[in-house]
This record gives sequence, structure tokens and C-alpha cells, in this order.
Amino acid sequence: MRPGVSCGRGVESEPETAGCSLSAGMRRLLWEPTRLGDVEIRNRIVMPAFGLKYCGVDRKPTQRLADFYEERARGGCGLIVVGGIGIDMLGSGLMVPGIDTDELVPEWSNVSEAIHRNGAKVFFQLFHAGRYQHSALIRGEQAVAPSAVESRYTRETPRALEVEEILDIEKSFASAARRSREAGADGVELIASAGYLICQFLSPVTNRRDDEYGGSLENRLRFAREVISAVRSAVGDDYPVGMRVSGSEFMPGGNTLSEMTEICKALAAAGVGYFSVTGGWHETLVPQLPSTVPRGAYTYLAHGIRSAVAVPVIAANRIVEPSQAEAILADGLADMVAVGRAQIADPEWANKARDGRSSEIRPCVGCLQGCLDRLFSMREVECLCNPQAGHEGERRIIPDVWQLRVAVVGAGPAGLEAARTAALRGHIVAVFEKGPTPGGQLPLVAAAPGRGEFLRLLEFYLNEVRRLEIDLRLGVNDTLAEVVRWKPDRVILATGSRPIRPPIPGADRADVLQAWDVLLRRVDVGRTVAVIGGGAVGVETAIALADRGTVDGETLKFLLKHSAESADALRCLATRGTRKVTILEKTHKLGADIGPTTRWVFLKELGLLGVETITDAEVVSIEPGCVVYSKDGAERTLGGDSVVLALGSVSSNELEPAFRTTGLPYTVVGDAKRPRKLMDAVQEGFLAALRLKAN
Repeated sequence: MRPGVSCGRGVESEPETAGCSLSAGMRRLLWEPTRLGDVEIRNRIVMPAFGLKYCGVDRKPTQRLADFYEERARGGCGLIVVGGIGIDMLGSGLMVPGIDTDELVPEWSNVSEAIHRNGAKVFFQLFHAGRYQHSALIRGEQAVAPSAVESRYTRETPRALEVEEILDIEKSFASAARRSREAGADGVELIASAGYLICQFLSPVTNRRDDEYGGSLENRLRFAREVISAVRSAVGDDYPVGMRVSGSEFMPGGNTLSEMTEICKALAAAGVGYFSVTGGWHETLVPQLPSTVPRGAYTYLAHGIRSAVAVPVIAANRIVEPSQAEAILADGLADMVAVGRAQIADPEWANKARDGRSSEIRPCVGCLQGCLDRLFSMREVECLCNPQAGHEGERRIIPDVWQLRVAVVGAGPAGLEAARTAALRGHIVAVFEKGPTPGGQLPLVAAAPGRGEFLRLLEFYLNEVRRLEIDLRLGVNDTLAEVVRWKPDRVILATGSRPIRPPIPGADRADVLQAWDVLLRRVDVGRTVAVIGGGAVGVETAIALADRGTVDGETLKFLLKHSAESADALRCLATRGTRKVTILEKTHKLGADIGPTTRWVFLKELGLLGVETITDAEVVSIEPGCVVYSKDGAERTLGGDSVVLALGSVSSNELEPAFRTTGLPYTVVGDAKRPRKLMDAVQEGFLAALRLKAN
């Protein structure tokens, strides 16, 4: 245990340990160099390992992978952890890059060199999925694990490993570590988080063996210790070997922070040189990463482990802003900070933070649409906020030798992205917006509880408009005339969409509300509400309405600190508002258009807030005081004070025919082209500006 540390209870004075001096003061701690083993790192910013799907079925690292990480190294990150990198075919499958043969060493050397030539250090994360492996990705073979416990993640049951196979896997970890060092990696990290093989051995949830590898904690530690020993034998004592751990598994019957502190003490004694601390498994029913998770919510896990070990600890999860990262270090919660998705959103996060340009950081909004949603759909990682992510090699913004006058019609995300990109290319840009405020649907998306991060994207765009001296014109009445008067060379139409009012009898009544108006609090809503439509907008509207009247986080903390109410009463105050809300959805599935990694979070929130849901319900008519709907062949009624429509949108592109007559070259982007997701709008706005040509 660290001297002067009180296991997370009370204020502590921080010692200088393991090369990480984080004593209190006014220094910019984020920029102090540090050491992991014998490796000096230029600052305390870590990009943690993240699956990217930038390799093919040959499992080789690609130039695309090297380009992605080179951009983050150039952007100022101190340590980049690349991975997971498979130690064998059975543990990684066809879609994860491997380092299980010597022939792959030169391929990985290319990645290391790309990172090193830009001043960052690189560690390789060594990976084995265990029971989280899909049989389809290992050519129909059965996944392996400590015990034959079905996985909710894959919906498959693995087979239990024989002891001889366990020893072979340990050798594979060692060989992979040796190859990593030969490929130029400055260290290796063993993944013992997220529910993968090492934590499957550590956890009583998945380790039900009755031999020397199961049962007691001492036995469940055996595999991890032997892996560490084998790796150390392969790379030597001077080479950094770290471990990514779940500070709490958040699994019923699994290891909590209390058990994980004991486990980490044992693993540090076995040779682990640092711990990168996250939370949960893929099966965990506690959200870990979306915007509904408060910033830095799981930093307490890093602090708990840091209070028990004498090696550096890295905090992770929802660390998005430089001031937040600096506070984590200043408060002694961790020795380094893992900034993952935020560096996908902006590869220059570190340099901008260092240079006092935080307002220029393109934010991560915690949507998971471009990263985890795509990753778990077997597609390459991109980013809703950063259309260059994953395309660093071909989507470069290069100033042009010629200058155009570019008119952008619409100040939503597509239009603002197009304007920014065109301005960065050196063009003269004006944005024409008919509404009184910019942002399009961004304020709408940000209105639901836990979605406020989307306003950071709007703030970023408005800062860029000022910085790049883009002419933003609001409240434009006669758009066509004003644009023609401005004499543009090119026009980008980004006029967005508007909500649908369906041909349901009664839907055109004045007292039938649109979800957009409800979310933005433009209208009054009664105490009992029927929301027609169970897609993303309907679900978010129902959550927003059901959440009204619940206590906020600050109040909840106050009541908890003072033991003002029982735990059950506090839960009720946090989950029961002043409205009764029911969703009517005509299909069998709620939230069908919500990404796979966040849909379950929204559905869980509906349940926690007491929202009733009726699926397979076809609305017949809307009458005063009720909705008539058909379900299972019978007509039924749902009473309510208010009816809210959440049935999608239609393009607002009435200006295109008029612009066609002007002869001005124009491009239609975003919802004006076809209503889709926010990510599509940002991508199309960027590409339209990137492809501008002089003739």
C-alpha cells in the first residue's frame, strides 16, 4: 500500500512513487513526463487500446491502422496502446489483427515506427477473447474458457480448457510479447478486463473449475500469474508489462472493487508494472461508456486500486476534457489518464490542450454511433463528430491554391461541417440560416436526459465559425435572393428536415403535439401522455417526459450525504417524476433505429422511469382525451391529457428547384437529401466541402 494513502477514505497526501510525481500544486500535471518501467513518456495522456476493424481476414495490421495511430501520435498523445492484438487464432478470430507468427513482426514494426517518429511511445495490448469469441470468426470452432459457462454476449457456450491447453495459451502470450518487443513496441499490456480470458479465470462467475486453476482466489489467480511469469521470461524484467483490469466487474456474483484491489496487489507482486482501470464486462447491465454515464464516473475504481498498489495506475472511461483530466491528476485519483474516444474525435486533443486551445477540440459526445456501434456490427470504426477518423490517409484537408466563394444554406450539423471544412481549405464562406439560431437538430438531440454532450458539438462549430471568420447569417427571410446577391461560386444545400404529421384521423388537431416541440419545451404537456412512435425520437421523448420532476444529481447527493431518506426512497425520487408516459409502437421492436451498443441503455431507462410500452399497436385515430389503437385484432383506447407524435421526419428541400434555375453549381447534403442519422449529415457536409473544385 502507498504510504500516506487511506484506501480511498479521506484526504491523503500523495507520495512520489513508481516514477509518477503528482503532488498538489499549480503545475500542469497533465504535461509532466512520467515513466512506466524504464520507458519515459512525454506526458500523462494515454490512448487506450480500442478495436478498430482496420485489418482484413489475413489479420495483418494495415496502413490504415498505422495512419490512424500516427495522427494521434502527431497530435501529442504520450502513450498509445495498440490493440487488442491476438496471441493466437482461437482467441482473436478473423477480424482482430494478430501477432502469433514471426512473419507478422515487420508488419507491426511499421505501426511502431509511425508512432515513434512523432514522439509518442507505443505498447501492444495482447488479447485472448476466451468465451467472448464467436464461433463464426474461428471457422466454426467452439470458443474456449475456464469453464463451460454460456456467454450472453455471443449467445454461445464455450468448452472448458484442458490444463495442457492452458499452458499452451501461456506460451502464446509469451511468444506474442517477444514479437511485440521485436516489432518495436516499448511495452505490452495484458487485457484482463471487459470479460475476456484472463478475467474469466479471475472471476467466480465464469471460473467454476475444481482443479488448481479454480475455486479459491489463490487458484483463480494462478493463470494470470503464470501468464505474467511467462511474459516476463520472454521480455525481461526491464520491459514494461501492464494490465488492463475491470476495477469492478458489475456482474452478479462477480469481483467487486474490494476483490479487485486484492487481485491487483497480487498481480503487482507477480510483476505487473502498471494498471489501466476500466469497469464492467460486455455483459454488464451497468452502462459504461455512453453519454448517459457522467464524465469520469468510474475514476473511483482507479483510485481504489491506486490506494492499494505501489505501481502507476491509469484512470479511464468518459474522460473527455483537458480540465477534467487535469483534475483527476491533481486530486490524486490516478497517475495517468486514458483519453480514448475523445482522441478518436480529435487526434490533436493533446496538443490543443497543451497550447491552451481547448475551445478548438472537436468533442466526443458519447454517442457510440461511429465507434462501438460500428465495431460490434463488424464494421470499421469511424466517428460521428470527426469524419476523418479512420480515413486519415485519404481525407486530408489541404489548403487550395485557388479561392471560391461558397454559400452554405442551413446552419445545422451538415451545413456547419461543410462551412468549417471549406474555410479550412481557404475558401470564403457564408452560411445562410432562415431560423433565429444555429444548430439545426443538435439542440433537439441534446434535450433528452444524458444527451447534453451534443451541445458541445454545436459549441465547437460556433467557435470554429468565429475562429475561421465564417459569415453566419441568421433569420434570413428570402434565402434564394440573398444567396444570389452574395454571388457564390458554389452552393451547398443543407436545409435539414421537419417532423412528419401522419394521415391519422385527428393527428392534425392543434392540441396534438410534435416530439420536437416537446423535447425543446416549446409546448405544455399534460400529466398523462401518449407518445405515438417508438423509434429513437419517441423513446428519447418518453424518457425526457418521464424524467421531469425527478430529483437532480446534486440534490440526490445532498440527501444521501445527510441520510435524509432511505435507499429505496432515494431510488424512487430519482426514477419517478410527475408524468405517466406510455409509448405506442406499431412494430414489435422498440428503438429499432438506435445503435446496438446503446439501445439496451435506453430501454433500461424506460423501465427505470416507469414508462409503459405497447408494441404491435396500430393507431386508428386520435380523439379528444384518448388514442384509439388496434392490437391483436381488437380496438382499444388509451386515455391521456396529451398526445405526442414521434413518427419520423421528411426532407425540407423546397429550395432545390429554385436553385436549379439559377445555374449555380450546388450539392445537397444531410437530411435535405434524405433523413438519416446525425453521423450521415456530418460526413456528407465534410465530403461536399472536401470535393469542391475550381471548375
